[in-house]
Amino acid sequence: MSGLHAGHLLRAALAAAVMLPAALGLLAPAASAETLGGEQLAHTTVTVSPTPDAAPVPKVKAATWVLADASTGEILAQKGSHVRRAPASTLKMLTALAVMPKTSVDTEYVATKRAAYIYGARVGLKPGKTYTMDQLWYAVFLPSANDAAIAVAEANGGVKPTIRQMNDVAFELRALDTVAKTTNGLDAPGQLSSAYDLALIAREGLAREDFAHYAGTVKAMFPDVKGKGSHPIYTTNRLLLHGWKGAIGVKTGFTSKAGRTYVGAATRGGRTLIVALMGIRESSEGAAKKLLRWGFRNAEDVTPVGVLVEKGSPLPTTDPRPDSGTGVSSPGTSQEAGAESGTADGGTGTTAAAAGADPTGIPTGIIIAALALTAGAGAVLVLRRRTRPSGRHAA
Repeated sequence: MSGLHAGHLLRAALAAAVMLPAALGLLAPAASAETLGGEQLAHTTVTVSPTPDAAPVPKVKAATWVLADASTGEILAQKGSHVRRAPASTLKMLTALAVMPKTSVDTEYVATKRAAYIYGARVGLKPGKTYTMDQLWYAVFLPSANDAAIAVAEANGGVKPTIRQMNDVAFELRALDTVAKTTNGLDAPGQLSSAYDLALIAREGLAREDFAHYAGTVKAMFPDVKGKGSHPIYTTNRLLLHGWKGAIGVKTGFTSKAGRTYVGAATRGGRTLIVALMGIRESSEGAAKKLLRWGFRNAEDVTPVGVLVEKGSPLPTTDPRPDSGTGVSSPGTSQEAGAESGTADGGTGTTAAAAGADPTGIPTGIIIAALALTAGAGAVLVLRRRTRPSGRHAA
């Protein structure tokens, strides 16, 4: 057997060894005191600590989610809140937190071709036409315009500097699962976040008057491409659009890699709750409603399972960030579109290269264990050629 074929088979065996136990329900990440926000947040299943008076947590079709009190930071319930996934357009919240403190709503911006001709959801910028940051923020938050997310970054000194600032802000907030590679959330290699981080980012954003205003707006007027007229643009957040009681924002998202993502917030009876969901396989609006409704009714009947940490909190001993770099990657072929159309699972691979590894890059001990496990389980390895992404766009 050639070295190349051996390498392929060994890698396949290792992959199967990792996936098979998970599929059989044999593996789950161990809870650790190093888990940011509390050791119970390491669990990838629904986690809640109810009193006898609490109602069961409703079933939600989402890969991961977290429900937290915006004021106290207490997490009422969660499912895999630290699992890293592609964030889609919910990442635009981080763009806003990076750019808003450095610009004014009156700042003027002249649209470039780079911004105007980005793929996916767009508000319709015309190259050479002047816009205010106020207009651009409405476009970022309401129709989740990818062109506007490029524009605000360019107005802030450029896309690359803004992405560096986004990662700096994420680190300051202790959103350590997050690595930004774009300003608009379009899929890019290595761009990741988590439900926990999205809730952290939303909580920080809602504390800002400007962020909260744009995130909670249902309708605004935006300049026409031609002439001096304007036209209405509307939010993609259906809790807001449908006037759900107490809804105050925040952000929707979708890409073919991320599937549906959603961050919502609502206030009732003096309590503000934030819900963040990733990999949603039902209506984002419906999933958010179920968890928020349960939270308002049962907040006093559960013991928090964790907490959203405060900005600048002590760091874990080991930096959990998947990639601490702030470089920029080119957008992938997956593109963003309507937040309520289609689903797809996001995922990330890992590579290993260590001293003492064989030519495949996999340590010998792991190879032996992998082959033994797959053989013992009667695993059948099927290698498939990867297909190109569907190219769907996000909101």
